[in-house]
Amino acid sequence: MLANSYSGIVEQEVSRLVVSRARCLRVSGDEIDDLQQQIVPKLAAFEYDAAKSNGASRSTALTGVIDRQIKAHLRAKRRYQKCIQRLQTMSNSASARFIWPEHVTRPEPVDLRMDLAAAMERLSERDQIICRSLGEGHTVKAIAERLGCCRDTVSRAILRIRQVFTQAGLRVWIDPDYSPNAKHA
Repeated sequence: MLANSYSGIVEQEVSRLVVSRARCLRVSGDEIDDLQQQIVPKLAAFEYDAAKSNGASRSTALTGVIDRQIKAHLRAKRRYQKCIQRLQTMSNSASARFIWPEHVTRPEPVDLRMDLAAAMERLSERDQIICRSLGEGHTVKAIAERLGCCRDTVSRAILRIRQVFTQAGLRVWIDPDYSPNAKHA
C-alpha cells in the first residue's frame, strides 16, 4: 500500500487512478509515491468541464491529465540518465578531463572563494538564489517555477549575473570559451 494520503484534497479514486496509470506506464514502485505527490495537487486544481470535454467522461479527462504528467516525468528521467551517462563517459576519457586555460593562473581556493563571495554580495537576493540554483544544475524553467516568475525574468537575471561576474574578473569561470587573448564582441 502506498503511504500517501490525500483525503480532503481529492477523491480516493483519483489518487488510486494515479497509481494505476503509473503502473500501466511502467513507473518503478519506488517512484510512484513521489510522482503521486507531484500530480495530485495538479489534479486538485483540475476542473472538469463537460462542454469542453469533446464527449469525454471526467475519468477519461483525468486519465489524460495524469498520463501527460507521467510521460513528462519519464522523459525528464530519460534526459537525466542520458546526461549522467555523458558525464560518466567524459570523466572516463582522459582527453575530456578539465584542462586549465593557459591564460588562467591557478588561484588559491581561499582567494577564489573570496572573489566569488564578493561577486555574490553585489547581486540582489533574488539573483543570488538564481545563481545558486544554476550552480546546483537547475534549469531556467525549474528556477522560474520555483520562484513563481517567467523564464524571461530568469534569463534577464542570468545576464545581470554574467555582467557582475565579468566585472569581478571571473568571466573565465562562467564562460568556458572565453580567452582574454581572443577578440570578443
